[in-house]
Order: sequence, then structure tokens, then C-alpha cells
Amino acid sequence: MVWISPFNRSKKDKRPLADHRFIPMKILMIQRFDLSSVSCARRILCQAEQLARRGHKVILTDFIHPARQKELPPVARPTDFGAELISLPRGAAYIRANILRLRRIEPAPEVVHLWKAYPDASLPAIALARHWNIPLHYDWDDWERGIAEELTGSAWAGWIAGRWDRLMPSLCDGMTAASAFLRQTALRWGARADRLWDAPVGADVDRFHPREKDAALAQSLQLGSPVLTYHGQLEVASYAEQAVEALVHVRREFPQAALLIVGGGRKLPAIRARAEALGVADRVRFTDYIAGDEVPRYLALADLALAPFEENDVTRAKSPLKIAEYLAMGLPVVASHVGEAPVMLNDAGICTPCGDAASMANEAVKLLNDAETRHRMGAAGRRFAESKYNWSTHADSLEEAYRIEINAMRS
Repeated sequence: MVWISPFNRSKKDKRPLADHRFIPMKILMIQRFDLSSVSCARRILCQAEQLARRGHKVILTDFIHPARQKELPPVARPTDFGAELISLPRGAAYIRANILRLRRIEPAPEVVHLWKAYPDASLPAIALARHWNIPLHYDWDDWERGIAEELTGSAWAGWIAGRWDRLMPSLCDGMTAASAFLRQTALRWGARADRLWDAPVGADVDRFHPREKDAALAQSLQLGSPVLTYHGQLEVASYAEQAVEALVHVRREFPQAALLIVGGGRKLPAIRARAEALGVADRVRFTDYIAGDEVPRYLALADLALAPFEENDVTRAKSPLKIAEYLAMGLPVVASHVGEAPVMLNDAGICTPCGDAASMANEAVKLLNDAETRHRMGAAGRRFAESKYNWSTHADSLEEAYRIEINAMRS
């Protein structure tokens, strides 16, 4: 086991040391993904890293998926930061064995943190919190019913995922919610207002920051100018095809414009086909899966970032990671007006109607013709990332939640 304390942290870590009032906690974080190959797991990886760097002892579950690891390059290296990883087998058949294995943790944690309320994660989390008589904290960041239904094509799978999310506000001792939509829903479903904290996504502002364009990388991709970008996993609730459609309109004003799509996923072939059908395949560049540390180099090539969405419960529930990272990179953004997007952007970008690629393109063209406004928006976005949409601020909310939940349990 390796974990970072104030006494062995990296010299590159510029965060201030905790003061004498700091009391470290032991936190068991239970999640259900293969951490090295599932890009959405960045949320819990960043949470764990922040907490470990502050001197807390973090134990994090890792549900290994050998097939994904063989097929995909690693999008993260979970052993790079100071948390203990416990690898567990996947599937409902292993739930009891996983509970028994985790019960052997000594000494017992002080809080159980659950991310994603699917039964293979939530049942161990509930059982262990009760076994140790410690708080169960639920971190709610997505509308899992819609995600599970789209991912599996099964309404039954969606119902199961939604049912577990429906139960958690009344079963946990405290919650964090990624969006106003989830907060309001949690309150309707029985969450206590005094045990509910806001926790939108953040960006790693040390890794994602404004920088010079990598000329060699741009040349290797044969990009024209200007460059638009879309960043994110091409799986469920992704709408990169709308960015391709917007490019068609932008090229009427800027014939050499290119679209750089940063990320991979099962939708990639369909998006390639859409670019072919629209006659812009020669102006769209796809990175496919790349390591998370490489993403900022690619985003720095862009003049403008796009964040298109449809309007549904999944997008209403999100605080989009792509937007937080665009802000941190100092990129002006054109996004669809849904969920947290208008709140996150404020005056760092422009929102357009959902599903309207032509409107998104029109606003993009206006910005591409106005360098001063792009610069002002980019600077504002960087300030938002540094002050609010970052993982350090996010971890502040988690620490406060844990301490209140622990004290309430002990009183």
C-alpha cells in the first residue's frame, strides 16, 4: 500500500500543508468499473487522488475487466496516486465474496463512499456500512436509468438502475449531487437537505491549463484553421455527431475549418459514417482512445470547443466534465442549453438550443470572427475552473460531508 501524507508528498505538489486542526480519515470508496479503461471513472479517481494528497487514507475498489484492458489503451493509471487499490471480480455471483473480502479491512474505515448505485457496488456498500456502523455516503452524478437503458438497449436494465438510484437517498447518511436536477430529485426522494452537498465535476487545473499549440502534433494531424474540438467518451449520452453537423455549416464561412474529436467509444464508427455522409470526412480528425494525460495537448490545438447535447433526463442531470476541462484550458465554448451547462459557462461561452447544429455553428462562426471575445471568454473560463470547477474545491465538499456524517453517527 502506498499513500501520500503531508510528509511524503511530491515536491511538485504546491497545495498548502494542512494545519494543526487537520484530522485524517480512513475512507473506503466503492465503485464498479475497471479504473484503467473506463473514462467516466475519472470522477472517483480524481476524488481519491485529492483526498489522498490531503493525508487521508483512501481505499478504492477496482473491478478488473480483462477484455477491455486487452482491447483499449489505458485512459488512467490508478496506481499513480496515493490510494490503496483492492481488485475485485465482476458480476452478481461475486457480491457476497466481495463483501467478505472487504470486511477484512483493518482497522475499519470511518466512512463508506459509494459511486454508482448498481447492485454489485451498492449492496457491498450498504452491508459494510451497517457491519462497521459507519456512515454511507452516496455520490450521485448521473441519471443512471437513462444511461443503463441506452448502454444495454434494455428498458428492464434501465428500470433496475433507476430503482437503485430511487432507493439511495433514503438509505444513505449523506449525499453529494452533481447538478441542481439531481439535488432536487434527491430531496423529492427523501434526502435530508442538511446532508446534501453540491459536487459538480471539476478539472485538474494543474494538468488542464492554457498552453502553446504543439506545432508538430498539429502537423501530424494535418489540421487546417480554424480548429473546433469535441472532447469526451463516445459512448452513452454523447452527441459528437452534432459537432460534425455544425462543422458543415461553419465551413461555409471557413472552408479550411477542421473538427478534432478527442476520445473513443462504440459510437466512433457511426460518427465516422456521419462525417462521410455529410461530405466532411476529410476535415474531421479522430484521436480514438488516448491516455488522459495526453488530452490537454490535443485540446490546446483548438480555437473553440463544442459541447452539444440533446435535452433529456440524462443531460439535465449532468455537470459535463468536458465543459470543466474546456474552461480549465481557457477555451471559449459553444454548448447546448441544458442542465448545468449555462451555469458552468456563465460568460465563458454561449448556449444554443439543444439539437440545433445550425444554431451552434452560427454562434461558433461569430466567435471565430471575434478574437477579442474569444480571448475574454477563455480567460473567464480559466477563472471559473480555478475558483469553482476543480477537484480541490470538489474535495472540500466531500471532506465537509464526511465529517458531518461521522460526527452525527458518533453523537
